[in-house]
Amino acid sequence: MTNVVRTGVQRLEDGKLSLAEEQLATESLVHISVNGDAITTLLGSPEGVEELAIGHLMTEHGVFFNAISNVHAVENQGVVSVNVDLSSEHALIPRASLVTSSCGACEQTNLPDLIASTPTVVDSPVDVDMDDVLAAVRTMREHQPSFDKTGGVHAAGLFFGTNQPVLVREDIGRHNAVDKVIGAWTQHSSSRPKALLLSGRCGWDIVSKAANAGIPIIASLGAASSLAAKTARLCNMTLLSFVKGGKAVVIGPVDGRFKRKH
Repeated sequence: MTNVVRTGVQRLEDGKLSLAEEQLATESLVHISVNGDAITTLLGSPEGVEELAIGHLMTEHGVFFNAISNVHAVENQGVVSVNVDLSSEHALIPRASLVTSSCGACEQTNLPDLIASTPTVVDSPVDVDMDDVLAAVRTMREHQPSFDKTGGVHAAGLFFGTNQPVLVREDIGRHNAVDKVIGAWTQHSSSRPKALLLSGRCGWDIVSKAANAGIPIIASLGAASSLAAKTARLCNMTLLSFVKGGKAVVIGPVDGRFKRKH
């Protein structure tokens, strides 16, 4: 299965209907199992589901990548099943409900405790140029083929430093896109990401995912929510929201994290 499907439609233009073909974003059920035991079911794009499973286990269940020994995916009648083999024991709690493409921690009932338990991020010595992070958001937009075709998918990217390639992944779910790019990081780079890039808004749940992955900066094209701002401040993270050109709304620490302008 691919992230894009074609379907017949009718187009309305100048009050007249005509037959046409449209490209739509594919939406699939993705079952994730660990050592053969079902953990969760996501609703997302069917490509890159191995990366999705790895990233989801890292950001939602605290699984370290070096504990993963094998990942295998199969597709059957539009449903994708991914099994992850862990080489060590982890007490993973299955989710009984479907996590939709728009949902983050929708099934959680004690959000204040979850926010308080989000880990504090300890980053490396200052070597990040804020302008380079903003430029990386623009670069991410150049690597969104499914969005270009459908207008219906989100993207997430990882910035590793000046003059280094930006890693980008797409999914119909914005949380899935974050999980995918974090899962892809474990496969494609030994460097630690300096910033998470988002094609849309930033909510608390994505701040939590970045914190669990040890990423100190998030740059988003859209707005940051109130809980995202609160959690970022508690966790020593910096949010750059409403990124456009060389402008952004900055929430959280700046001194000691970014290079000073001379």
